[in-house]
Amino acid sequence: MRKIHDSKILNYQIDFEYSTIELKVENEQNKQLKILFEGFFAFHFENQLLGSILFDIVEGEVDSFVIENKEMLDKGKDYFWPMDYENIEDLINYIQKNSYHYYKIYASYGLNGWILSKSVNYERIK
Repeated sequence: MRKIHDSKILNYQIDFEYSTIELKVENEQNKQLKILFEGFFAFHFENQLLGSILFDIVEGEVDSFVIENKEMLDKGKDYFWPMDYENIEDLINYIQKNSYHYYKIYASYGLNGWILSKSVNYERIK
């Protein structure tokens, strides 16, 4: 079950100890779904609004991650975000070596962003 288009985001939780991010959503048929990103490395959310509606979650290429987020990476580098690295190739190699995936979160309204994590799982809730 992966019907998330037009699902309302009910809540999300970030667990730094276990490196998980969980989104709880409800689709148009009032069915709830848990979207669990496991083993996250970094994330960025913006436009977090009450009543946020998902459009889709798609996997992007790691190379496009560094291009699409160049300004953010440049700003964060001096603060060791998302890690301490010498050059952008070091960051790309680390992401690839550790099997992180680049998940882009698109919204029809509200919350959107991205997550670098090892995996994503979709689970129907009662």
